[in-house]
Amino acid sequence: MNAPKYAFIPDNYSEKLPQLKKRTFQWQLDYSSRTENKTIGHITHYSIDPQPVENCLILIPGLASNTRNEPLMRIITYWALMNSHDVYCLDTFLGDFQPNVSQELANKHTFTEYVDLIDTGLDRIENECKNKKYSYSCLIGHSAGTTATFEIYNKRIRQHKKLRFSASIMFAPYLDHSFTKYIKRYHLRRYAAMGIHITDDDFPKTVVSISSPHEPLINNHTPHLSILPQIYDDIADVKFRPDLMDKYNIPITLVAGGRDKKSPPEDLRKKFNILRQGQNGLLWKFVSFKDSRHSFIEQHKDYRAILRLIQSQKRFAQNCGK
Repeated sequence: MNAPKYAFIPDNYSEKLPQLKKRTFQWQLDYSSRTENKTIGHITHYSIDPQPVENCLILIPGLASNTRNEPLMRIITYWALMNSHDVYCLDTFLGDFQPNVSQELANKHTFTEYVDLIDTGLDRIENECKNKKYSYSCLIGHSAGTTATFEIYNKRIRQHKKLRFSASIMFAPYLDHSFTKYIKRYHLRRYAAMGIHITDDDFPKTVVSISSPHEPLINNHTPHLSILPQIYDDIADVKFRPDLMDKYNIPITLVAGGRDKKSPPEDLRKKFNILRQGQNGLLWKFVSFKDSRHSFIEQHKDYRAILRLIQSQKRFAQNCGK
């Protein structure tokens, strides 16, 4: 029997990935949200095999990230394509990244808008999955992207609809208020370093920027996503709903970074301990990478553990379906 390929990622995969994406690119769809703001989302579809394949991954990065440059999403994309998976990358607000902050864009970038963009995009991907008749589809989300997905899943449970895909792996979801104080301190320190004093009363009305350290510079400036701090409160106000999540009928793995201060592993484990007591508790798993922070890029230089997790999730889903 041949050795499994899931652990094989070459050291120069970053050099190989652009050409691999070019060769496997199928289509990109730019779409609008359903709200009055009409912000833009993007879906990119890759497929390495000209013949129909059985498996696909759906990738949703965090609020200030995108699948083009975020290392976690890049390594998963490379592995998936090299192992004959179709890949659907769902990015939001991507066209609005600017070198400077913008009050107009900050007013548009609400959490409600973010959830709607992901929901709208998943509608399209769900239809693609049905048309292509994949035997296995797994949604992999990170950070606020996972929180938004849980909101969407809960809405479908309330509507007595099935969840869209075969399984999900959720990296560092925000399911607790722990990160709001951390984020506030971070932004206040940034303003203080620039000699700007922001009071607690003024902070909610002050435009702040968030950016990914992996995003390439634009004219020597880091591109930013402009938001109001209210978006953090709205994310934190997402209700942890074990009464709804207990009705999920697909395997879901919660993934924590042991050094994550935004989504602390101890808080996520408490949520998991509640979920595993429910009627579908056996469908929930919890994994913690003790040396990883929020972005999951410190410990796993070749990401073998994460790729093994993705592979095992498929086996877990298949066993649950028996």
